[in-house]
Amino acid sequence: MMKTRVGQLKSGLLGVAVLFSATSCSLLGLGKKDNVSATTGAEYATEKSLLGYRPYDDQELPSPPGMVFIQGGRTILGSFEQDLYGSRDNIERTVTVNSFFMDETEVTNSNWKEYVFFQFNPQDIPVPKSTNIIDPDDPDNANLSTPPAQWIPDYTGPTHSKSNPQNYEDIVPSDDVWASDFSFNDVYAENYYSNPGFNKYPVVGVSWRQVADFCKWRTDFVNLSLIFDMDYEDLPVEFTDEFIIKDETSGEYQLAIGGQPIGDVNSGQGQQIEIADFDEFQQEVVEYINLPENRRRFIERGIYLPDFRLPNEAEWEYAAKATVGTVYLDENEEYGRIYPWDGRGVRNPYGKKRGELLANFKRGRGDYAGIAGNINNDASVIPEPVGSREPNDFNLFNMAGNVSEWVFDTYRPLSFGDFDDLNPVRKDGTNDPETDYGWETLDSKDSVAANQNLEYRSLVNDRARVYKGGSWKDVAYWMAPGTRRYLDLDRSTNTIGFRCAMISIGTQQLDQSNGFLGIGGEE
Repeated sequence: MMKTRVGQLKSGLLGVAVLFSATSCSLLGLGKKDNVSATTGAEYATEKSLLGYRPYDDQELPSPPGMVFIQGGRTILGSFEQDLYGSRDNIERTVTVNSFFMDETEVTNSNWKEYVFFQFNPQDIPVPKSTNIIDPDDPDNANLSTPPAQWIPDYTGPTHSKSNPQNYEDIVPSDDVWASDFSFNDVYAENYYSNPGFNKYPVVGVSWRQVADFCKWRTDFVNLSLIFDMDYEDLPVEFTDEFIIKDETSGEYQLAIGGQPIGDVNSGQGQQIEIADFDEFQQEVVEYINLPENRRRFIERGIYLPDFRLPNEAEWEYAAKATVGTVYLDENEEYGRIYPWDGRGVRNPYGKKRGELLANFKRGRGDYAGIAGNINNDASVIPEPVGSREPNDFNLFNMAGNVSEWVFDTYRPLSFGDFDDLNPVRKDGTNDPETDYGWETLDSKDSVAANQNLEYRSLVNDRARVYKGGSWKDVAYWMAPGTRRYLDLDRSTNTIGFRCAMISIGTQQLDQSNGFLGIGGEE
């Protein structure tokens, strides 16, 4: 009798479970056809439908160029080193950082030269098959009814950006950061950025504000290429009405501004566009896609990468420590880290490279490279080419030493007490105004207070930006990811560079343990 009741109970529970499972699947749309709404039962509209709702499918966006995926998670941020300065500005605390992408290496001189070049020249983007960008140096084009004008970029004038035009001197790194009255560094002032021999070295002499402009250009450049790689039918109709129209006679697509074709469309050879007009076209498109209402149209179709930007301080510190390499039995970290590698030392304890230094830093007073002729001489008196050392467990190079790196955050010494514990960041002086640090005005356009009669002014204000990691000119103490320093956003030095980051869309988890953790491996 008891067995019968137990069996009936099990059957009843199983039936409830099956019913609940079926109901849940129905509500979630699992098992339903992709073209039918799980909410209303109505069929989704198609391109040819006059009425109805048409959802946008997930697009397989490319991975951000030059970046690696950083799997987010719980971590302990803060300084694990002795607080030599007694600043107490980064007390240990537990936070969670979302997944994101980060540049594998620091941005190089070559990368920056590319940025400068495209401030005065159009980029090479796909165009309709009937559209031709006229080469002024092609002899065949000299016979055109209107020969194309020579394209000579004007580096003496402003950049081509419509919203943020700048002069050449405003965007190139400062050579003055190498100048010293008591050191023969003139050779670096003249060569470090300009000489191709330093192309793979990290760019220095760039301010936080210059770096923010670089990130903005990189976002526009990559997304402009992405948009014009798409099928035109998949682009928002508001955009194509402005910039990609279809000729009623030939049925061919043409580039346009404001719905009017640019260049020569009456030559009988398709659309002929001069380089200057092509450059103007691109700048108009960039301005259009950066308007919030237009940007959203691309985002909702899944055809727009998020912004390239500076990592915030929490992201940078999390990525530098890379405690993913200390995970033991899933939820346990076997040990903490002082540096981006294991142990308390700064030399490689393993294999053929045993004894070699793991970073480019200053070993002591007057010692930048070690003694010549010895394996411990790293020959790196100044910054060295990126990627010259072993990467950390997130496959990021030079997260300690070589150059320090700008991050997004505004500096405050007590930020650790204000931060949220999920994706912490300090965007400005909220709850800790600069007036508490001797600044009597919040409207300071320079790094000198508007009120010159103040008896006390600290360097902490709304222009102070955090930079992290040790450089070639710093002792090992500053290579601990938890240490932090700050500088005015318009200042630059020969020790500070940067790398970019980007938010990761969705919840995809990638295996960064070389298969050890068994996360997201190939099926």
